[in-house]
Amino acid sequence: MSQAGQRIENDLNQNMHKSVLLHESIEALDLKPGKIIVDATYGGGGHSKEVRRLFPAVEIIAIDQDPEVDAIRANFRDLDKVVTRKVDAILFDLGISTDQLEQSGRGFTFLKDEPLNMRISGEGITAADILNSWDESALELVLRGFGEESNSRRIARKIVEERKVKPFTTTFDLVKVVGKRKGKIHPATKTFQALRIAVNEELANLETGLEKGFQVLGPNGRFAVISFHSLEDRIVKNFFRKKIKEKLARQITKKPLIPNIEEIKRNPRSRSAKLRVIEKI
Repeated sequence: MSQAGQRIENDLNQNMHKSVLLHESIEALDLKPGKIIVDATYGGGGHSKEVRRLFPAVEIIAIDQDPEVDAIRANFRDLDKVVTRKVDAILFDLGISTDQLEQSGRGFTFLKDEPLNMRISGEGITAADILNSWDESALELVLRGFGEESNSRRIARKIVEERKVKPFTTTFDLVKVVGKRKGKIHPATKTFQALRIAVNEELANLETGLEKGFQVLGPNGRFAVISFHSLEDRIVKNFFRKKIKEKLARQITKKPLIPNIEEIKRNPRSRSAKLRVIEKI
């Protein structure tokens, strides 16, 4: 293969979605032939495809809220409506897939100039709606609360000032306000995270989804959740701890499992991932 061809192949492999903690999560679910698993965030399908390869006799119920994903279209907050029987395992992979980030054209990435949409389901308000209509205090609260952005006041003030001149329509409009990259982490990272969480009501949906998931899980069923930032992980940790304290579940992972060095080298986006697992009593 030519050097140019090798570079193209490397770029393609880099941009392909890679399921995080793939083997660790499947092993933790303790699957056996005849069991039923709910992949509640199907995304690129990596976990389900590996389950199908390892356990052909396991039934998979694949769910995702993204209309472009080939799965039952639903948010996991509605699991009790979609899943009408007890299941043996549930997996939540809370990270946005590489396909959604790089190829959706919905403004999830600050590296491309795309419409400020950020709606995973394609429904509800957009990121542009928030930026162009919410008052400064609400914007500051979103940036600080959902993005843990230390410069939330400055950014919120600049957003309000800028929209008086020109409404926000594309991702680069927002990047221009937040600032250009100076170090390893782009200054727009937390702002984009905060807006995506607000647009999709991710934290509220997670709280509801965890409860609904636990309801449809049968006795001795395993519940695994992969989170990617501290706000998500805190909700998962507290929910699991509550169920254990109520003697409704037992802990499978004493500490959250994290990617090893090799996985982080292959997929740098996995570096913040944490896997927590409980078993229903």
